[in-house]
Amino acid sequence: MTTPESQLVVVGASAGGIEALSRVVASLPDDFPVPIVIAQHLDPRRPSHLREILARHTPLPVRTVTEHASLEAGVVYVVPSNRHVELTDHELRLRRPAAGSIAPSVDVLLESASKAYGADLIAVILTGSGSDGSVGARHVKLAGGTVVIENPATAMFPSMPSSIPPSLVDATVELDGMGHLLQDLLTVAGDSADGMDRTELDALLARIRERSGIDFSGYKPATILRRLKGRMTATARTSLSAYGAYLEAEPEEYARLVSSMLIKVTEFFRDPKVWDYVRERILPAMIEEAHAEGRELRLWSAGCATGEEAYSLAITLAEALGKERKPLDVRVFATPSRLRGAARIQRSPSQASPRTSATATSAAPTAATRSASGCVRWSSSASTTSASGHRSPESTCSCAGTS
Repeated sequence: MTTPESQLVVVGASAGGIEALSRVVASLPDDFPVPIVIAQHLDPRRPSHLREILARHTPLPVRTVTEHASLEAGVVYVVPSNRHVELTDHELRLRRPAAGSIAPSVDVLLESASKAYGADLIAVILTGSGSDGSVGARHVKLAGGTVVIENPATAMFPSMPSSIPPSLVDATVELDGMGHLLQDLLTVAGDSADGMDRTELDALLARIRERSGIDFSGYKPATILRRLKGRMTATARTSLSAYGAYLEAEPEEYARLVSSMLIKVTEFFRDPKVWDYVRERILPAMIEEAHAEGRELRLWSAGCATGEEAYSLAITLAEALGKERKPLDVRVFATPSRLRGAARIQRSPSQASPRTSATATSAAPTAATRSASGCVRWSSSASTTSASGHRSPESTCSCAGTS
């Protein structure tokens, strides 16, 4: 069971942040159960009064971090100007930034906090210019944490919250509702349904499985509840029964809910040891067997999110085929949540060691053709349309489409 002592809220802001932070802390109850760390971009040439300003809006104790500080539940910690802050073993430590860099960096703070707190971290990105926090949000999601943003439509400066990819965002909230949402998210961070009707919850998951074909029953209850709470807040539904009725009235909400539950964070050649094992132990034997039987080699990347795994597999195959002197047809089938496609790699007997130049993006698929002889050639098995509306023509590899 998760305890308040093991949870943390991190808030990042920039331009317009002082007013936004004041409203957020004002919305927090006086018995808020976890520590809050605030990284606000400040002008280092001027003395900061952020601690005093925030203290006027909340009964919670507000402290400016010095060289290091142990985190205490119910305390708001303000990172000073011109300093980065990192978390190690649930302790805040300051360090000087490189010359010319923005400090405090929300990205630096979120990366270290995600390592220390994992799924028990809630990251909040408020108003600001630039994109600080967008890299850190990926680390939070990779660790299983929760990402909440201020509604960009009403933010004073929408750049920072808008820079977080929608696939990483669990909830988009107005400032005055932030405290209520945080309290809800912290309440469901344990392993129980925390007051939700378990029968209603199971029935909802069954309906999701029927409509999407995805079974979330194996997910951690806390993960499901955090994502569900985010969608309930976004649709202004305060009870599970009210949200269930909304789902039936607005079928498109099913897609939004499923998208929020799916973890769509990945990277090229993630888990290097696994890829080394595939490259050195798995692929050589499979290639040899395909040659011996005179057949095409087919591999499938299932649940490949935005396509990095499928492309990593295809690149690894191309490298392995570079050592072969025999022709071989290889297909890599990629199946994100709603998109199916295939990449074809062919190697001609005279081709030297091939090097794949294909790249994958979350916006639209790309194509790569090595040469007319077809040593490395990408082609989709059919024209497909991703959930985001990008259509993949037959000359591209649809394994890089968004899910």
